[in-house]
Amino acid sequence: MRSGLILAGGRSTRFGGEEKSLKLVGGKRMICRVIDALSPVVDELIISVRDERQRDLLFPFISGYDFVYDRIKDIGPLAGLQAGLGRAKGDYVAVVACDMPLINKAAVELLFERAEGHGAAVPARGEGLIEPLHAVYKKEPMLRAVNDAIRAGERKISAPLKRLNDVVYVPDEEIKKVDRALDTFLNVNRAEDMERISQKKE
Repeated sequence: MRSGLILAGGRSTRFGGEEKSLKLVGGKRMICRVIDALSPVVDELIISVRDERQRDLLFPFISGYDFVYDRIKDIGPLAGLQAGLGRAKGDYVAVVACDMPLINKAAVELLFERAEGHGAAVPARGEGLIEPLHAVYKKEPMLRAVNDAIRAGERKISAPLKRLNDVVYVPDEEIKKVDRALDTFLNVNRAEDMERISQKKE
């Protein structure tokens, strides 16, 4: 069984506190684009949010999915990882961010294939850049690694990776076989990114 986890608990501070995941990209809510890409390659889908208030904002647009909430406040995406991995039923979990509206389902499928028999499959983009929020993890080892990182006071999303024994790093060249332009990695950090990414959907 495969699980999918969408991390949507960020506070969207660069958007003035507005709910970034509900912004329109090419006429569709950003988080809905992520769901559409991830759903065909997983057996269950989990949405990680900060709290019930944020869930209530998203629910009219993405009802029918399993929501989980941060148990530890103000530690960033590790809290969402902890909650989501704890709920997931699959042996392997695709973890993606809600602000990557051009996620390519073939790229996610490739990561699932590469992760099989390993602790994780994480895109490695050169010069030390990795994509831990566009990756596939074996549930149990990653959950232990996340909990250990939190207990150690570490907050970086990459912190659990150094605690995994067997990580497969997947280079851009391999991802390009299914997504030539690597649009799957584009994310929306600022309002100006919306226009740039929307143009790709025209």
